[in-house]
Amino acid sequence: MPRFPGCENLRTKEEKDACAQKKMLEFIYGNIKYPAIARENGIEGMVVVTFVVEKDGTVTDARVVRDIGGQCGQEALRVVSLMNDKGIKWEPGKQRGRPVRVQFNLPVRFKLE
Repeated sequence: MPRFPGCENLRTKEEKDACAQKKMLEFIYGNIKYPAIARENGIEGMVVVTFVVEKDGTVTDARVVRDIGGQCGQEALRVVSLMNDKGIKWEPGKQRGRPVRVQFNLPVRFKLE
């Protein structure tokens, strides 16, 4: 499976996976802005964005597969697209030691506080 960057210096696969998960969530929730329309209408829930992590680590073919409305889907998609804009390259998925394209599903939770 592909992995979000920033944890290459850790030893075990489990440590790297946990660290990558944490870094990805920090990126997503650090850049996401709750859409005003969703906030005004009290819309909460889970948006699922699917995308392909290419052999070179770039993100392509991002689209919303589950939307809750109130422009939350568009916002989640914007943040996923931001990865390429900021030059964030994923560690690509590998099969038999070779990098391969992998489809990745990313759930993004929208919760009012």
